[in-house]
Amino acid sequence: MKACKSLIIIVLMLVFSPMRGQTYDPFLDKIDFSDTTLIESDFMIKALTDYLTQEQEKDLEPRAQMYNLILASDNILSRSVTSFAMYKFVYQYLIYGFSELGANLVVDYMMRLPYFEFVNASEEQRDEIMALAAKFERVKIGSKAPEIQNVTVFDKNLDLYEIDAEYVVLFFWSYSCPHCRELIKELARFSKKNKNVEIVTVCVSTDLKNVKRLLKKYRLDRHYNICDGSGWYTPIVDTYAVDETPAMFLLDKDKIILAKPFDIEELIKEME
Repeated sequence: MKACKSLIIIVLMLVFSPMRGQTYDPFLDKIDFSDTTLIESDFMIKALTDYLTQEQEKDLEPRAQMYNLILASDNILSRSVTSFAMYKFVYQYLIYGFSELGANLVVDYMMRLPYFEFVNASEEQRDEIMALAAKFERVKIGSKAPEIQNVTVFDKNLDLYEIDAEYVVLFFWSYSCPHCRELIKELARFSKKNKNVEIVTVCVSTDLKNVKRLLKKYRLDRHYNICDGSGWYTPIVDTYAVDETPAMFLLDKDKIILAKPFDIEELIKEME
């Protein structure tokens, strides 16, 4: 109990303190955060990934590990205030990653925009970063999934909130992604065994002919499939803060987001 209270105090200090300072770390200290040429570079991504992996692998119980990752994120962001471009890159890297992991406590902390007050940003840039944070508020686990109303590739009318099923699996994929195509096949097998689940797929490809052919091949045309030909510009992608495929959401009958499974095996576990 004392340990839990100590962790809560640490997080409260992080949230309400001004500039908290930086903790020495060999992974981070080798990065020049003022060098914008490092943005999206393999070097930068590997260094951040190595640092977070190191923090995640510590032998802690799950909730304590989440607080540890909050501290790690805080340490990274405190170094990223050198420019708006650097902060935006790091912020996106962290919040997308933790959202995909289902690390709700970390995402909640990230939505407070730690250290952004120290970034030299224009009003337009401030609106941009706040809009990014707001997207993740909409799709965090435990919130109601944003509404989807669309016409499917097989001319069925889709209204997400009107689907009457115990569970809904919302699956974002791309035809050019081999792993996505394999998951489409697995999702078809899964749907045959789980009649209490409705499937909604959203394809970010522009090759509508091959998309329809694949969906018919695995008989997923019996479900709801969206592919409007806009690729990554499909509005639903932005609404659900998806930046890579595959991406999956498990919703309950009230369309509450229960989980963001990585694969079918994890999907099955989340439904048990």
